[in-house]
Amino acid sequence: MMPPLLIFILVLGFEVRKIDRETDEVGRQTGFAAAADGPSALLTSLQDERNWAAVELIGQGGQVTVSVEGYPATRQNTDTALAGFQDLLDHSEERTRQAYAPAMDGLADQLAAVRQRIDGNTTERSILNAGFGNEIFDTYSRLIEPFFAGTTQISQEIDRPDLRQGAELIDLSARQVETVGNLIRQTIVTSLLTEGGINERPELANISGLLSRFERLALQMRDRTTGLYAAAGDDALFIGFTQAVATQVEGAMRGQFDLNRFLGTVTVPNEQSYNGYRQRVSETLRDEADGLTTTAVWRERIYLFLIALTVVIAVVAAFVVARSITRPMRSLTGQAVEMAHHRLDQAIATVLRTPLGEDVTVPEIEAIMVETDDEVADVAEVLTSVQDSALDLAAGQAVLRRNLADSFVNLGRRNQNLLSRQLDFITKLESDEADPDILGHLFQLDHLATRMRRNAESLLVLAGNESPRKWTAPVRITDLIRAAVSEVEDYQRVVMQVVQPITIVGTAAADLAHLLAELIENALLFSPADETVEIRGLTQPAGYTLAVIDQGLGMRPDEIARANRRLAGAESFTVAPSRYLGHYVAGRLAVRHNIFVRLQPSAGAGITATVHVPASLAAATGGGTPLLAPPPVALGPGPSPSWPPPVR
Repeated sequence: MMPPLLIFILVLGFEVRKIDRETDEVGRQTGFAAAADGPSALLTSLQDERNWAAVELIGQGGQVTVSVEGYPATRQNTDTALAGFQDLLDHSEERTRQAYAPAMDGLADQLAAVRQRIDGNTTERSILNAGFGNEIFDTYSRLIEPFFAGTTQISQEIDRPDLRQGAELIDLSARQVETVGNLIRQTIVTSLLTEGGINERPELANISGLLSRFERLALQMRDRTTGLYAAAGDDALFIGFTQAVATQVEGAMRGQFDLNRFLGTVTVPNEQSYNGYRQRVSETLRDEADGLTTTAVWRERIYLFLIALTVVIAVVAAFVVARSITRPMRSLTGQAVEMAHHRLDQAIATVLRTPLGEDVTVPEIEAIMVETDDEVADVAEVLTSVQDSALDLAAGQAVLRRNLADSFVNLGRRNQNLLSRQLDFITKLESDEADPDILGHLFQLDHLATRMRRNAESLLVLAGNESPRKWTAPVRITDLIRAAVSEVEDYQRVVMQVVQPITIVGTAAADLAHLLAELIENALLFSPADETVEIRGLTQPAGYTLAVIDQGLGMRPDEIARANRRLAGAESFTVAPSRYLGHYVAGRLAVRHNIFVRLQPSAGAGITATVHVPASLAAATGGGTPLLAPPPVALGPGPSPSWPPPVR
């Protein structure tokens, strides 16, 4: 039962996703439609303000009927429409803002300037003021014209036919309203103010062009006013009004101009004008956009409801099915938790704790059993197999560790035996040689062999064996430091600064020297060749602290944190690259003697390695019996005069 429900949910999910995309697209398209209709109110108010100014400036305010009269009313309408359209743009897409940017850029300042010119004009309001009125009319027209390009651009972004049709009709009607206003103004002004009326070629060409455009736009709107928008206009507007205006204009062009008859023809109620047509198209477009949005939202809600209902059915079905397998599942879960957190962990820990050199014994673990024959029993069988595989893997890992440790021990001891014999032979040659040059070469061989012996001892440390090199008597800290320095390259760059006297018990001296050698070698390796590495020592109430300070490249905080985990013996050397083996060796040696090692940034550049030796291994020197130290060896050629010869 569950698979069909899941498939049904999946199909519904894809459908909802599809509807969601469609809803977003509808929202985008309706947004463009709103943007195409957005400037309608602003254009209407600008045209009303312009028309009233043109009529009032020539003293025809009481004779010519306009949609809105008076400067306060027209300007207030324009300011309100401008604020509303700006708010619409602020919440629209970037392309919408870019389309209307040329029209909106500086519009408020230009409006303020033209209004100031009108208010500052003190000429008598009569036909003699027509020249100034024409300038004001043209100024408003220049403010209106850029909006048409923006509306056209937005209309081209709309893909849905009904919405695009409405946007195009709004664009055409806005252009027609502007064309009608210009045609009427040019006809009246030219007929009244020009001697002889409209008789000059430029005048005839200008008015003929406006009339031709007026008739062409009327024909285009008539052809496109179909479908949803059929009720917005009729032949009374597209043919009757258009032909009436054309007849009056053509008569004026023939010298038969009658102002009263002309004004009576062009002055019609708003609902019978192209401005009313534009308003009806805008209302139809907004209703269509709202309807599309509402339909898309409801479709999405219905599908979401179906998904929710399906999920409820699936949950109920799952609950019913689950009740039939609750007991075996609980039993399986309890045994699996017990296996994961207790039995398997303990068994693996027992295997991994097998001492190096001893055979690995795999403990017996109880198998996971459930009282059922269905898929739950199969899961129990698989978990038992996983349990057995984990134990086998742990046993294999323990065997691998044992073999690896045995190899390290075998190889380390072989190398140590050979290196001890080599060092003895070099010591004999040094004692018998008097030539300074040859003695210097022998010293270099002695130094190389000493470093090789430390590497061999590192293998034993990683394998968990004790170093065969032991000192029985206490060792001065300075001699121990010299022993550590003798096992590194570039020992001439090591400078022992303030080192307070202390003695280290002989059983820990070799390991501490080895630990210091690893830290000193790292400091020399990661610092410039012309920089020294300082060693300082200070007696503490709880023991003794050594510091190895370099002026090298330094480390990032995360690198320091990982290095400190290795130096604390918290990681196995098998999980990191071989370049960190020195850290693991130092960490093993530190854990062996309860020594605390930590890296931290130096005061300037570089890193400071701090080694804290517990009080059980260190004691302040006094004036008692002289302390024994390892025998010194001769320095090689060119040693630093500020550093005594290293020892081994």
